[in-house]
Amino acid sequence: MRENIGVILFFLLAPVYLNAQQNPATNLANRIATKMKDTLNLTANQRTQIYNINMQLYNQKLVVRQQYTNLDSVRVNLQRVENKRDSLYHIILPGNKYQLYRQKKRSLISQN
Repeated sequence: MRENIGVILFFLLAPVYLNAQQNPATNLANRIATKMKDTLNLTANQRTQIYNINMQLYNQKLVVRQQYTNLDSVRVNLQRVENKRDSLYHIILPGNKYQLYRQKKRSLISQN
């Protein structure tokens, strides 16, 4: 009986796990939001908003990569999208947390 439950749980949870593993944008957005939540002591709602901003930025970058073929144009327009990050975060983060974010931005936003 326990084996059956284990097998059933595996088949129910495996697609969710595999889907999360296969989407680098979701993984990155989650990793950044979690790092920021832990470092800046964010609420669950603030963490969700940060995650949503990260996904929004990812989608905008995807559009840039689809619209432009010239590498210089891609680079310039990707930077324009990335430059929106701080102003979007500033709306969500109160003054002291935003200042701390700015101080630790490199370690919070890095993909490592």
